[in-house]
Amino acid sequence: MKYIIKNVTLICFVFIACEPQPERVANLNTFIHPAEFDEHESIWLAWPTYEYMEGRPAYGLVAEIINVLSDKVAVDLMVLSDSAKNDAVNYMKTNGINYSHVRFREIEYGDIWIRDMGPMFLRNNGGQLKVVDFGFNTWGYESPTAEYAMLEEQVDRLVARELGLPIIRSKLVSEGGNHEFNGNGVMIVTEAVEVQRNPHLTRDEIEREFKRIYNVQKVIWLPAGVADDELSFRGTLPGNVFTVITTGGHIDEYARFIDENTILLAEVTEEERAKDSIAAMSYVNLERSYEILKKEKDVNDNPFNIIRVPYTEPIYEIMDDKDAVYQFLKELEYEDGTVIEDGSTIKTIIAASYLNYIISNGVVIIPSYWKEGRSGIMKAKDEKFKEIMQSLYPERKIVQVNPENVNIGGGGMHCISKQMPKFNTN
Repeated sequence: MKYIIKNVTLICFVFIACEPQPERVANLNTFIHPAEFDEHESIWLAWPTYEYMEGRPAYGLVAEIINVLSDKVAVDLMVLSDSAKNDAVNYMKTNGINYSHVRFREIEYGDIWIRDMGPMFLRNNGGQLKVVDFGFNTWGYESPTAEYAMLEEQVDRLVARELGLPIIRSKLVSEGGNHEFNGNGVMIVTEAVEVQRNPHLTRDEIEREFKRIYNVQKVIWLPAGVADDELSFRGTLPGNVFTVITTGGHIDEYARFIDENTILLAEVTEEERAKDSIAAMSYVNLERSYEILKKEKDVNDNPFNIIRVPYTEPIYEIMDDKDAVYQFLKELEYEDGTVIEDGSTIKTIIAASYLNYIISNGVVIIPSYWKEGRSGIMKAKDEKFKEIMQSLYPERKIVQVNPENVNIGGGGMHCISKQMPKFNTN
């Protein structure tokens, strides 16, 4: 999401060459990205800076996540200033939120999508941490040297400096929301995203860099994401529907590791495909991914267990020039020639996804979308996904929250959070 910041110091990232590394290294100094289902030291979040749609603030969701995590894990909460910290404290006090476990971190940032522009933490067997520094180009909407992109691109380095951690630099433009790990040598990414961000590199070159950075042995490439996550500047979806400044297909919208050998994959049913042309587009991409995953194996040569989960019912919002998302979309140059006329309204589909969840110590926070006036189908899907997650994580508490006020901005709970692994302070 575009955001104008004044009077800040901007720091450019530095490109470095890829250096091939051994694909299998098992020693104390090998840094990997742990699986998200492993124990955490903390969850990083950022206090919201503005509303994506008028009257739909994201404060409530961030505060609710903080409250759910209160007896589970520390929260490192980024704020822009002492004034922003006071605003956050006052909001949480007023709304009965337990924030005793929150560590406030004053760091420059533009928006709350910390999964994408924030730190990717690596850990070695000795419990030491490093931070990966990728380039950032606002999900393909701007150049990496654009002012806002440079502001957000520095966040990972600022976090590393705050914590006194070393940095691993990469020449890739890439976002954490498109990096999914099983914690044992396997990474899944969406090809359409990585290629779009790095048109000057081949897929093999991108893969070699991922292996160098993350010490993974295998990168599984899935072709494309769900239709309602398509880059907005591509043009409208069927029915003249706009996406809401989305990423172009991040993996965390449709495929996630539950354990080293089990993958959750969203599923559009034949009935949904037949009645909804946008769902039909997602069906094609998801089934292509399913066929690829069925043939893949883990590093021990075992096939993956693939569990299909519901595809969310579509949620539409009508936006006009009072809404920040509308204002951004109106200024885009669309590949299909779309023009948003002055004074018009637009129909948008929000980035709703059951797989954009947060897993932490003893708890999984999952999306839930049904409320009075919505269909029984949506309610049944909410409950089915909860049942699936409870069966997979019987020792963790499953908590449902409604993430729509963040979905309106193009992402979800997973996108606005980042787990920091347990580490050795010695």
